[in-house]
Amino acid sequence: MNKRLYLGCYLNRIAIAYNCNPLKVPPLQVIKDFFTYAQPAEHLKAFDEFCLAALHDQYRWRRGSPGNVLYYSEQLELLIEAAYLLHQKPHSKDKLDKVLIETLRSFFNYASLAKWKKRHHAFMHAALSKSSVADELSPVIIYKCTAFLKKLIIVAADIISASDE
Repeated sequence: MNKRLYLGCYLNRIAIAYNCNPLKVPPLQVIKDFFTYAQPAEHLKAFDEFCLAALHDQYRWRRGSPGNVLYYSEQLELLIEAAYLLHQKPHSKDKLDKVLIETLRSFFNYASLAKWKKRHHAFMHAALSKSSVADELSPVIIYKCTAFLKKLIIVAADIISASDE
């Protein structure tokens, strides 16, 4: 399969949100947009609530309507896709902080973009329904996914604050 076609299949959230070829969207812009939605501390709190909602076997989202959990899930998916683009663009790595490069490397060494999206969708489905993500994913995978995503949010926030200075 052509690499561009492969990427286009998995970068659908960026394609939808930015209404263009996802390979033409600057990944740092996607990350900046993620943090215009909320500050890093608020994202971390919302992420914790998203994970708790996904773990319960009944609907538990307490931040407004089910549409809000869907919107937040889409924002997280944008962050994952932007991280993948940063990970894949070797020419931009010289401009990035070594901590971000290492985080991206370990993030995508742990799971491919396709696996990240599949696992993220399992969390989203569980957060929106009366089922638990534990019905689909093992406790180890749930723990690692939440730890890696939390680390990604923190490092992405650091990069954006460093680029604003």
